[in-house]
Amino acid sequence: MRIARYESGGRESYGLVDGDMVTPVSGGLFGPKQPSGAAVPLSGVKLLSPVAPRTMYAVALNYPSHLGEQVAAPRPEIFVKGLNSLAGPTDQIVLPRSAGRVDYEGEIVVVIGKKAKKVSVDDALSHVYGYSCGNDVSAREWQNGDRQWFRGKSCDTFGVIGPWVVDGLDANDIELRTRLNGEEVQHCNSSEMINSIAETISFISQVATLEVGDVIFTGTSGKPRAMKHGDVVEVDVGGVGVLRNEVIDDPIPATWQDRR
Repeated sequence: MRIARYESGGRESYGLVDGDMVTPVSGGLFGPKQPSGAAVPLSGVKLLSPVAPRTMYAVALNYPSHLGEQVAAPRPEIFVKGLNSLAGPTDQIVLPRSAGRVDYEGEIVVVIGKKAKKVSVDDALSHVYGYSCGNDVSAREWQNGDRQWFRGKSCDTFGVIGPWVVDGLDANDIELRTRLNGEEVQHCNSSEMINSIAETISFISQVATLEVGDVIFTGTSGKPRAMKHGDVVEVDVGGVGVLRNEVIDDPIPATWQDRR
């Protein structure tokens, strides 16, 4: 089942996607779904981020190919992305003028469907509603130069999710590909994760209650490249679909200067 959130005629709706059509449904993302109108072409609606989370969690260094020569931590390394960074499949990724290098990070996104507090690894996947494509956009100079990751990970449009949520996938066998201007630049499978999706959910739930609608960016693979104005990034998650975003330079100049 593919569930999208979209805007049409000034109204926001959830709908079931079938081919190139979407049928509006009642019940939102998590409730019982009943058709509430006629199917319309996807080309005639504006797709939004399929979920409006309370919290966006993310895992750092979760693939050996991204970890490189560093030693893996004995637990998932978790950070939080600001909700201001949330963007959808029709939004442009905006590169801050003073950020320097900004990379794509194609990732599998987990959507929580049942409240989770101190759940075991064995029980963790029963709290998953579905999966989506994500781009954990990262300003490398800010990420590596600041004492905190806020600027590097939470600029506006740095948390892209879409195009919809899909249920019923095997968490341990999800294929991920990322393309930059049509060139494949990332290819991995969730089976390669250092911390499985179940382990990540269990770990987070030990210290923070996962609420319905919360999302987890589960980590990126390889060595991501920098993006520039005019680029197009596609994150392709097997069984879900393709999240496609254009990249632009921020049209608004920065007004902050660091103290010397």
